Amino acid sequence: MQRLRFSWLGEPTPDAGSKNTFKVVLTLVLCYTFFTIFLEIAEASTGYYNTPAWIPSLRFIAGVLFTIYSIYALMKLRENVRDKYSIPEQQCVGMEDLCCSMWCSCCVIGQIARHTGEYETYKGKFCSENGLAPNTPSIV
Repeated sequence: MQRLRFSWLGEPTPDAGSKNTFKVVLTLVLCYTFFTIFLEIAEASTGYYNTPAWIPSLRFIAGVLFTIYSIYALMKLRENVRDKYSIPEQQCVGMEDLCCSMWCSCCVIGQIARHTGEYETYKGKFCSENGLAPNTPSIV
C-alpha cells in the first residue's frame, strides 16, 4: 500500500498521507494479535469451563472486525490498482475485487506485488515500508 502511495484503507492519498501506511497497518495487526493473546490468557486463567461469556464474545467481535477491515482494505487496494493501470475485470464483473479479496487474499497480494515490483531485478525486503530493498527505484 505504501509503495503505491495508498492509505491504510487502500485509497489513493497524497504522499504525506501515505508515509505512515505501513506503520498504521502494522500497528493494527499487532494490536489485534496482542488483544487476542491477552483474551486467550484471560480465558486460560479462569479455566476453560468457567470462562465468563464476555471473553469469547470480545474475541469473536474483534475477529469479525479485523476480518472486515482486511477484506475491505484489500478490495479497495485491488480496485484502485486496477483503475490506475487500466486492468479490466474478467470474472464476476462489479464484484471481482470483493470476491478475490475474500476468497483468495494471498493471490491478490502476490498479484499486486508482482505488478508493482520488479523482483527479477531487485530483491524484495521482508517487513520494510515498501517491500523492496533500500534504494530500489519505485515502478509506480
